[in-house]
Amino acid sequence: MDTREVVERYYATVNAGDWETWLTVFDEHVVVDEQLAGHLEGVGAMKQEADAIRAAYPTFRMDPEHVVVEGQEACAIWHCTAVSAGGAPVDARGTNYFRIVGGRIAYLANFHDKGAFAPAAQEPSRP
Repeated sequence: MDTREVVERYYATVNAGDWETWLTVFDEHVVVDEQLAGHLEGVGAMKQEADAIRAAYPTFRMDPEHVVVEGQEACAIWHCTAVSAGGAPVDARGTNYFRIVGGRIAYLANFHDKGAFAPAAQEPSRP
């Protein structure tokens, strides 16, 4: 897969709630800097993150609004709408930066207003 295809697959699997396939877009040694989860390393850490998202947000969409690709790098501006397990709505906008190596995500960083996720993050059901 080329860079754009990897990014498109990332969002398609998130929006389908297909977290097992989502994990396949990451390199085994992926490094992620995530605003809420912090610094993560390895696909095992991403599996834990997928499990946490699945438990905390039964309804979760992250729709890319604008994607720029240059070589093995991409940046996507996204709009996230979700409903937490406790019923708290989320409406957030942010950006993901991707570095693709060998057809998989080797590095991912995201940037957004953490406050949009605060009500859901404070629920007792959040793992």
